[in-house]
Amino acid sequence: MAARAYKTIGCLAVIFSLVLLAGIWHLASNSMIACGFFGACFIFCGTRPCGKLLGAASTAGVGYAAIYWLLRGPFDRDPMVAVLSAGAFLGLGTITVMAWQALWGAAQAAGALRDALVLPAFSFIAGLGMDWANGSALPTYDHLLYAFDGTLLRIAPGETINALYRSFPWIASGASFAYSGLLLFPPLYRGWALYRGRSKGVNIMHAFAIAGVAGFILYQVCPAEGPRYAFGAAFPDHLPDWRTVSLAPYLNAGVHNAIPSMHMAWAFLVLWSAMELGPFAIAAAGTFAGFTALATIGTGEHYLVDLVVSAPLVLAVTAGLRRDILRCTIGLTIVLGWLIYLRSGAFLLCSGATNWMLIAATLGTAVAAERVALWPLRSPLSAPE
Repeated sequence: MAARAYKTIGCLAVIFSLVLLAGIWHLASNSMIACGFFGACFIFCGTRPCGKLLGAASTAGVGYAAIYWLLRGPFDRDPMVAVLSAGAFLGLGTITVMAWQALWGAAQAAGALRDALVLPAFSFIAGLGMDWANGSALPTYDHLLYAFDGTLLRIAPGETINALYRSFPWIASGASFAYSGLLLFPPLYRGWALYRGRSKGVNIMHAFAIAGVAGFILYQVCPAEGPRYAFGAAFPDHLPDWRTVSLAPYLNAGVHNAIPSMHMAWAFLVLWSAMELGPFAIAAAGTFAGFTALATIGTGEHYLVDLVVSAPLVLAVTAGLRRDILRCTIGLTIVLGWLIYLRSGAFLLCSGATNWMLIAATLGTAVAAERVALWPLRSPLSAPE
């Protein structure tokens, strides 16, 4: 009797906590947080639940939406946000069902529940961490990153991509969805792996969180915000020639999360995880990564070099989770080497061709170290024998 009461109270505590979180985060008007909870649906489906469990999760999701509405929670009228919000409430329902299963002794549900809670927990902790880190002014190295991009291309990448957006609006729409819907993809691919029985390798949800923590630490090495914030209204069509910009760091209290680009790192992780799921999964993840690359630069949140530095970071994270010390060290060494190279301005002593060669060497090393080909003989996320 005591055990039954304990489990019942546990279920009620989960429900109360989820209602509270939905209210605090304004779940129906916060697309990023909505994506994080929506992703729980994919992980839940990956466990191959029976019809009764699917029905229970759907019913619970409707219940959460009704409670949110009764408590006068705000709803965004944007169609895409509305779809994500509906998925988020369904995600709350699936989390509730998985918590109920875990409390009543289903081992598989406990593992899936842990995966489903990674993104909400990460979002909460990351928000607190970023607020703390950006509470005071820091030396900002945006102009050096802008200058590096200038040694590579005559026209700033952000200006080029925004011109592409104006010529092809569907590309702009795809990039916008990839950027705002980022948190949908890691749980989608985790659920896919669970469904296919390919879940013994590196868990993309764990890799996502560890990469985020590593990125937060690395932000402090070469703090930068992105051209949208460094140049204000001049972005994207009136950006100055990099030779006319003072390259001295300046103090700024903005959000320093430009380099490495975590959006690109997470997109690379999705692509890495797709390697064990077949051609269709690879094509979808590659499309997502491509649109993410366009979005990170087109929005002015990142410089081109930020995306480059994210590749060896992914190598370090995936290798570290496999306990492959050599490859992890290689990845971290390359990342830190780039940050020092950029912050010190040493790239100004090199030609544009040399900097392009360094980029090619960085990407080539990251790919070669994982032995990734169009059809890999061994999945980069497979567990070691």
